[in-house]
Amino acid sequence: MRRSVLFILFALALTRPLTAKVIYHTFPRICPRSEQFNVRVEAKETSVYHTSAGNFVSFESDEPVSVQVLCSEPPQGVRILPLRLGIEPVIESSSIRFELPQGEKVLVEIDNMQQLFVYSNDIQPRPDPDTPGLRFYKSGQVYEVGKLKLEDNEQVYIEGGAVVRGTIRATSAKNITISGYGVVDGGYYSHYGEHSHFIRLQDCVNASVEDIIMIEPPGWMLVLYHSSDVSIDNIKQLGSGHGSDGIDIVASHKVRINNCMLRNGDDCIVVKSFTRDRYSVPILNTHSGVDDVLVTNCSVQSNGGGQAFEIGHELVDNPVTHIRYIDCDVLGVHGQGGVFGIHNCDGAMVSDVLYQDIRVDHYYNKLIDMRIVKSRWSRMPERGHVENVVMQDIHVTNTIYNPGYSISLIGGYDAEHKIKNVTIENFYINGEKIINADDLDLYIKQAEDVVIQ
Repeated sequence: MRRSVLFILFALALTRPLTAKVIYHTFPRICPRSEQFNVRVEAKETSVYHTSAGNFVSFESDEPVSVQVLCSEPPQGVRILPLRLGIEPVIESSSIRFELPQGEKVLVEIDNMQQLFVYSNDIQPRPDPDTPGLRFYKSGQVYEVGKLKLEDNEQVYIEGGAVVRGTIRATSAKNITISGYGVVDGGYYSHYGEHSHFIRLQDCVNASVEDIIMIEPPGWMLVLYHSSDVSIDNIKQLGSGHGSDGIDIVASHKVRINNCMLRNGDDCIVVKSFTRDRYSVPILNTHSGVDDVLVTNCSVQSNGGGQAFEIGHELVDNPVTHIRYIDCDVLGVHGQGGVFGIHNCDGAMVSDVLYQDIRVDHYYNKLIDMRIVKSRWSRMPERGHVENVVMQDIHVTNTIYNPGYSISLIGGYDAEHKIKNVTIENFYINGEKIINADDLDLYIKQAEDVVIQ
């Protein structure tokens, strides 16, 4: 009876003419459904997929749409993130209504309830299923693929509403594409052994991963190992638990990450630099270190002990340079992690790092955490260096929980292994410009030329 009343309230509340074209992604009936939410987009009910890291709905549209969320109990403390969108929900009894701009992805965060992600996508044409080299997974079905291995010039397309269960690998391959608005589910496999990485592209050249939704990771979610010329665009991730890193850029060059929404239980977007025997020997990419990484227009949330934007811990091979995070939203860093992280626990030189135009909607423990350290992850006896870091046009939202608990750290290891040349420019907390280290609760050790302006 209660749900019937809620649906009547929803119908009466809709006032905007229904003009948008919407393609709904309806998932197979065996997929888990949310017990807390019903969602309608443009007055039509759509599938609410439940995962261990939250719930989501996904669709395509050519215009802004009206979204109605019907909750199992009256919602309290509702926020629509990222805050930069300025979406003010209308709350009536157990319903939440808001207008979602075309092509945007948002997190509906409600006190004491599971998270709900709403993914709006552009309408795109489907490829011809008979295209040579294309593996096409049709909507409305679940596919058990085990470990899917890709070779040169192969494509995977997962249609919205399809679910592919398994892991994906490509080794020493060129021209690889993984795309489509469907779901890749890694929960079938153990957290150990060969399947510990969800999608791994190792020693690949000219690869792209676009649009997919990744859920239930067995470990690190998307790993680039000794690869180059890689594009990652509009992917969505829901991961929980230690080790569910979002995107691990390991010893790779020329990587572009754009327009992604990542919800992880550990680091969200992380740079590492190492070579390990258990992975393939690089043939196509014999370079050393990490160079030319650009992350733009992404929204991330870390839950647990990870960082939103991390460089480290495993930084063995040189150089690690030209890493840029630009125009991004940090939806939250919950737990013991930090927002801006550099942890050099090995011997690499980390240089030329830029954080620019970043908005932080929530964090708790650490805001800036840049350190040269020895840790359990260290593989080298000698410590490394960190130089030339710029943080520019940063806007942070503090709550009543931050003062007295949240700190920032910039610390080298010793006099020979310092952090040098850090510029903090146009950094704001709750609209107030930071003018000194005290304003940041910033603790500095073994560092030179830390400038706040």
